[in-house]
Amino acid sequence: MTDETLYLRQNIQAERSIDESRRLNGSNYEQGIDIVNTFKCRDVYVYAMGQEPWLNYVMSIKYTEQSRPIVDSNRLIADCTSRGITSERLFGEKEMLFAS
Repeated sequence: MTDETLYLRQNIQAERSIDESRRLNGSNYEQGIDIVNTFKCRDVYVYAMGQEPWLNYVMSIKYTEQSRPIVDSNRLIADCTSRGITSERLFGEKEMLFAS
């Protein structure tokens, strides 16, 4: 095995472990609002909540209004809305048109 092959193999393994660590681990309110504040967002869209019905078979998670991800995303959306920032939790799809 060459040094280059070993380097590539180690990087791929590191990237996979990072991907795995993010699985089912989204941002909470504090992390989300920090991003909004840091980047001075004008629009905020929360997605990948695992609410799609077909994900129940993959993730074995069923969210309710009391589930932490829902509570935190509701709080983020309410905070953004109170500041005049367009915000919503997406479900399924959303079409957005941008002027060129």
